[in-house]
Amino acid sequence: MALVFMDCLESFISKMDFVSRNNFNSFKLHSLFSIKGVRREWDLLRASFNFWDPEDHVFRFHLDEICPTIEEFSAILDIDQHLPFAVPVLKRSYHETLCEVLGLPLPIVMKMLESRGLNLRLLLEEAQTKVPNSVLESHQKLSALAMAFIGEFLLSSPHSEFADVRISTLIPQLLQGKSIVPIILAETLNGLDAVVRGETSILLGSPLVLQLWLMDRLALVAPPTVAIYKPKHYRTRSLTRPDLQSEKDFLVELCRRTGKHIRWSCPWWQCGLPILRSPGRDHVSVFGLKSNSFYRGDRVFRQFGLRQHIPAEGVPYAQKDLTPQFIIKIERDLTHPTKADSMFSRTKSFLMSDSYKTWITEKVWVKEAKRIDERKKYLKSLRKESKKKRKREQDS
Repeated sequence: MALVFMDCLESFISKMDFVSRNNFNSFKLHSLFSIKGVRREWDLLRASFNFWDPEDHVFRFHLDEICPTIEEFSAILDIDQHLPFAVPVLKRSYHETLCEVLGLPLPIVMKMLESRGLNLRLLLEEAQTKVPNSVLESHQKLSALAMAFIGEFLLSSPHSEFADVRISTLIPQLLQGKSIVPIILAETLNGLDAVVRGETSILLGSPLVLQLWLMDRLALVAPPTVAIYKPKHYRTRSLTRPDLQSEKDFLVELCRRTGKHIRWSCPWWQCGLPILRSPGRDHVSVFGLKSNSFYRGDRVFRQFGLRQHIPAEGVPYAQKDLTPQFIIKIERDLTHPTKADSMFSRTKSFLMSDSYKTWITEKVWVKEAKRIDERKKYLKSLRKESKKKRKREQDS
C-alpha cells in the first residue's frame, strides 16, 4: 500500500465534518473507516493459498472445508445481507460515467486515467479541491472517497493506487441502497484461483476482508467481549497466536489444523440463513467485474451451525465472461436462491454425517494427498530460505 496514497486518503478523511461522515453512510462503506488500518498479515494469506482448492472453492484442512460466503463478508463489512445486490455494468467507455459520478469535466477525468487504470491518488487530490454548493456536489465529492475505498480495500487491482475504472458504475447503485458484497466475494475467489494456479502472485479482490474472515474462522484472534459487535471493535481483539511471525510459522500451524481447530461458530457476525445454491445449480453463482465465480453453500453447512450432509446435485459451475443477459440471470438467481430451511437451522451442529464422511473421502482424498505432499515440499523450501537468511544476518 503506497504511503503517498494513504497520506492523501487520511488527509481527505481528516477534513470530513460530522455531516459528511453521516452522508457517507449512504454508500454502506462506513466500516472501512475502522478496518482500513488493520495490519495486513501477508504471511497468513500466502500460507493459506496452500489450502485453497480452485476446483471446489474451499479451504481444505485434511477433510474439513470452509469457504467465505455472502452472509459472512456482509457481516464483516457491516452491510445488511438482505439488501439488493449491485451488478457490474458493461460499457465500451466509462469516461462519461466518471464525469457524471464525480461531477468533473472530461479533461480532468482523462488525466486520472492511465494504462494501469484509474489513479486513486489523483482522484482524491482533485476531489479535495472541490467545495460543494449543493447536495449533489456533496455526493459527488464523497463518491471519490467511496471509489478510493473500493479500489484500494475491496476490489484491488494489480497496481497499488490504481483501480479498475468499472467501479465507477457501482457508485450510483450504492447510493440506491444496493450491496457490493457479491462482487467483492467473486473477485476474491477468482483472485485465489489465479494465485494458486500460478497466474499471478498478487491476490486481487479483497485481501483485507479475506484476512479478517480467516483470522476469525481459524481462531487466530480472540472472540469479542462486547455485546453488540461492530467492525470498529475488531482492532480491540487480541491475537491468540502472536508467536506466528512468518509464512513458515503460519504454514506449519495450518498444516496441523483439522476440524477441531476451526472456529465453526462466530455468533457476533449475526449471519442470517445462508444461501445454499442458485436454482438448479450445485453452487451459488456470483458475478465479479469481469467474469463470474461461485461457492457451494451446502458444502459448508457447519459454518452456520448445521450438520454437514451430502450436497444436492445440480448443474455444475462453468466460468464465463459477463454479458448483459448473463448478469441478469445471475442477479435473478441471487434474488430467488435456495436457502437453508429455518426449522432445519435450529439444530445446531458442527459435525459431518457418516455418509458425508464417506462421500468427501472418496471425492477429495487423492488430490488432498497430493496437496499435502506439495505443502511438505514448499515448507521444506521455506525452511531452507529461513536458514540462508539467518546465515546472511550472522555473516553481516
